[in-house]
Amino acid sequence: FFVVKANNSNNGNTQNNNDSANISRLATSSNDKSNSDENNSVSNHSVDDVNNRIENVLSNPNIKGASSSEEELASYSTNLGSSTENRLTNIRITCGKLNETIVENGETFSFCDKTGPSTAEEGYKEATVFQNGKKVQALGGGNCQISSTLYNAVLKASNLVITERHEHSNYVPYVPKGKDAAVAYGSYDFKFKNNTGNVIKIVMESAADNITAKIIKIS
Repeated sequence: FFVVKANNSNNGNTQNNNDSANISRLATSSNDKSNSDENNSVSNHSVDDVNNRIENVLSNPNIKGASSSEEELASYSTNLGSSTENRLTNIRITCGKLNETIVENGETFSFCDKTGPSTAEEGYKEATVFQNGKKVQALGGGNCQISSTLYNAVLKASNLVITERHEHSNYVPYVPKGKDAAVAYGSYDFKFKNNTGNVIKIVMESAADNITAKIIKIS
């Protein structure tokens, strides 16, 4: 009887242990499911947050390139006449540096800061420039026609304020008298301030026979 009672007691303990193990497994399974559901919920919320942020960025008109529109404010062209191949090369290089330049509202644009010095390493060639009233050959000859073309485009746009401009020591044939803007890195610069209330973009186009400068409003 004692042995049987002892065996019954062991069986009861074994059953209790089995029940405890089953309860533990069920609790663990329940927790795993709960954690999985919670993780899925967090993941779904994260995806929703990212999508909402992307939508907000794309719909923000203050972000450049997002829902923006462009309007031409002014343009001006000058004829290249009988420019030498060296001069045309210089003009293509400098127009490339200036093209698509963004000028923020309230910002002052500097021709020389944007283009930098004309060096042979950048591909500039020697062409005619005015120096103390005399024609000499120098790297970057032709840049003054670009600055003068841009100057006249700026004059045609409202609320672009000229802050620095210099005339040549001699007459230049590509713009009317008194409408030129001489530039020489380190000495003469052409500058204007953007007071339009909008971001503007400078577009420079060089063709075989002319240069065109455009002022574009971005809104």
